[in-house]
Amino acid sequence: MPSLQNQLASKIAITIDWYLPGTNSGGPVSSVSNLVAALPEIDFYILTRNTDYCSNELYLGITPNQWLKQGENVWVYYFSEDQLSKGKLKAVIQDIQVKVLYVNGIYSRKFSQWPVGIGNDLGLKTIVAARGMLSPHALAVKSFKKLLFLSFMRWINAYSNVLFHATSEEEAMDIKNVIGKRVKISVLANVARQEKNTIKEITKKQGSVKLVSIGRIAPEKGTMHGLKALKDLQETVELDLYGTCYDFEYWNQCEQLIKQLPKNIVVRYQGVCKSEEVPAKLEAAHALLLPSEGENYGHAIVESFTKARPVIISKHTPWRSLTNFQAGWDVDHNELSKVIQALVSMNNEEYQNWSKGAYVFAQKRIFETQEDLLQEYNKMFISIL
Repeated sequence: MPSLQNQLASKIAITIDWYLPGTNSGGPVSSVSNLVAALPEIDFYILTRNTDYCSNELYLGITPNQWLKQGENVWVYYFSEDQLSKGKLKAVIQDIQVKVLYVNGIYSRKFSQWPVGIGNDLGLKTIVAARGMLSPHALAVKSFKKLLFLSFMRWINAYSNVLFHATSEEEAMDIKNVIGKRVKISVLANVARQEKNTIKEITKKQGSVKLVSIGRIAPEKGTMHGLKALKDLQETVELDLYGTCYDFEYWNQCEQLIKQLPKNIVVRYQGVCKSEEVPAKLEAAHALLLPSEGENYGHAIVESFTKARPVIISKHTPWRSLTNFQAGWDVDHNELSKVIQALVSMNNEEYQNWSKGAYVFAQKRIFETQEDLLQEYNKMFISIL
C-alpha cells in the first residue's frame, strides 16, 4: 500500500468494474483515466478487477490485491475474484483514509451497490457517476432486472446521501426521472484526453472514402444501421470496425449483411482497439461512423474532432447541429446513406474544409473550456476537504 499523504492533501477513492489496461468496456474507462490524468493535484486510489470486461484472462504483469502506482497521483488496487468481498472492499477503502468516494456505474453489485453502502457506513462524501446507465435506451436492455434493482435501491433509500454526477443536462433529467426529483446532481461534462492536438492531413479522392467505427459491436452502438446505410452506395467505401463483440447473435446478423454488400463496399472487422491506439486509427480514416442509439458523451466522437476527422453520428448524443460548424453530421438513421454519399462525393479541397471544421470545433467547444471544467471538478470533489 502507498504511504499515506499529508492529511491536507486531496485523496479520492474510485470504484469501477474495469480499468486500464482493460479497454473492452469502452467509455467509463476513458472517462476515469482522462479525469485522473487531468487533475494531478488530487491523489486517486482506484479499486477495480484484475480482468477486463467479458474476459477471464488475468492482466499480465499486474500483481492483484495490493496497491500499484500507475502515475504521480494514481494508485490502482486490482482485486482478484477470490478476494473480492464487501468486507475486504470496505477495509481497503477505510485503510487509505479518504473523505470522498467516486462510484462509477449503477448496476454492478461489487463496484456500485456495495460502494454506495460502504460510503454511507464510513461517512464519506459519495458521488455516483451514472455513466449513461439510467437513460431510456440503456434501461430498455434487460429492463425488468434493472427496474427491479432500482426499485429496491429506492426502497432502502440507498441514494439519500449521494451526489450524482451527470455529464449533460439530458442525463441529469434521466437521473431525476428514475431516482427522484429531489436527488442531488452535479452536471459536468467528461474530460477529453490530454494530448498534443495537431492535424495530420489525409488526402480525399472524389468518389471514395475510408470510414472507421470505434465502439462495441452491439445494437446500442448502431452497428447494423451503419452497415445498412452502405448497401446502396455505388462508389468505393471502406469501413474498419473496431470494438468488443459480445453479442454473437447480433454479430452474425452483421456478418450476413456484410457478405451481401456489393464489391465496391469493403468492411473489415479489426478486433478490439486499445485506448492508446485510437488516435492513429482515426487519423487513418476520413471520418468516424458511429450511429449509436445514445451517448452521454462519446469519447471516440470527441477524439475524432481532436484529430480533425468529421463524424457521422446519430442525434442521440450531446454533439448536435454539427453541419453548422462543418464538423460532421448528426442525423436520423434513415439519413445515414445520404450523408455518406455526400462525403464520398467530396473532392480533397471540400473535405479539408470539413477536416478543419472538426478540429476547430474541438478547440472551441472542448479545449477552450477545459480549464474551467477542471476547476468545477475540483469543487465537486474537494469542497468538503
